[in-house]
Amino acid sequence: MSYEIRAARPEDAGVIEEVRLATWRVAYRDVMPADFLAGLEVRPEIVRSRADALASGRVTGRVAVRDDVRGFALYGPSRDEDVPGMEVYAIYVLPQEFSTGMGRALMAAAVEDLASSGHREAGLWVLAANARARRFYERFGFSPSGRSKMLPDPPLEEVHYRMGLAGGAGSGVPAGS
Repeated sequence: MSYEIRAARPEDAGVIEEVRLATWRVAYRDVMPADFLAGLEVRPEIVRSRADALASGRVTGRVAVRDDVRGFALYGPSRDEDVPGMEVYAIYVLPQEFSTGMGRALMAAAVEDLASSGHREAGLWVLAANARARRFYERFGFSPSGRSKMLPDPPLEEVHYRMGLAGGAGSGVPAGS
C-alpha cells in the first residue's frame, strides 16, 4: 500500500503523539518497565508544545500518511550545546508499519532536509538497548560518536550517533537503497 510523505504541520501534533506512544508500547516493551509503558497517555501540554514548535519552525518534520498519519520524523538544530549541526529528535512509525520501508522513507526525507540546511553533520540519540533502532540508523549511515548519557526516569542509557551530510561516505544515502 502506498503512502505520502509530507511536511508535518502544527495540527498533526496530536496524532504524532499518538503514534509515538503506540510505537513506544511495542518497540520498548523489552527495554522499558511494563508499568511505565502502560501508564503512557497523550498529554495536552506535550501536544501543545509540539504544535507550537512546529508552528514556529523550531522543529521541522515529515509525516507519512495513508488515510491518516502512520509515522513521523522530527528534526532541527542540535539540542546539545557542545555538538554542532543538526539533530533527528524522533522517528517513529506505527508497529504495523515496521519493516515496510516507511521508516526509511521518513529518514531519507529528514536527511535530505537536514542536508539542505547547510550543516555538515547530523546526530541523534537512541536507547543503548534498542538494537533494532541502532541497526536501522547504522544501515542509514549513522555511526556511534562515543557519547552517552543516562536518562533519569526510567533510568536508561542513551548513545549518540553522528552522520556526515555533505557528500562521500555517510552522505545520507541508505545502504542497500
